[in-house]
Amino acid sequence: MSKIIIVRIILIVLILGWMNMIFGFSAATDVESQSLSDKITIKVVKIINSDYDNLTSKEQSRLFDQTSFLVRKMGHFSEYTILGILASLFLYTFESIRRNKKFGWQKIMIVGAALWALLYAVSDEIHQGFVQGRSPEVRDVIIDLTGGLLGACVVWAIIKLVNKHKNNK
Repeated sequence: MSKIIIVRIILIVLILGWMNMIFGFSAATDVESQSLSDKITIKVVKIINSDYDNLTSKEQSRLFDQTSFLVRKMGHFSEYTILGILASLFLYTFESIRRNKKFGWQKIMIVGAALWALLYAVSDEIHQGFVQGRSPEVRDVIIDLTGGLLGACVVWAIIKLVNKHKNNK
């Protein structure tokens, strides 16, 4: 088996595993999801404000609520950033994409990874509509798509830097 086939298989396994993990987070009920978010949020607020335990309960509540929203949305963003990285790496393994003169590998890879993230984000939000206490959010699809785009752009930038470094030698 060729090296590129092995790399593709590894990437497919990683992509499917990552998508399964995202599905698992989305399958959590509102109570389960909130509990996980709250555990992360409390750690973040104590980093933001090391004096958190000495704040009034009203100040703690306000800081916690503001931070909780950001933690939840950054969760979406980071999950799909990683998906965008994996999808764009997979697409880059195809020589037909790397050699495409009509559109350019950069556009194909970035658009392909973004489309991958978008389609999975839409299906994931639809899935959440069937989970107790959860609902689909267009805002989350936009956040997910943005994360996927960032992931693809990170891979593009790294590839460009590596190629530039190779060409300078």
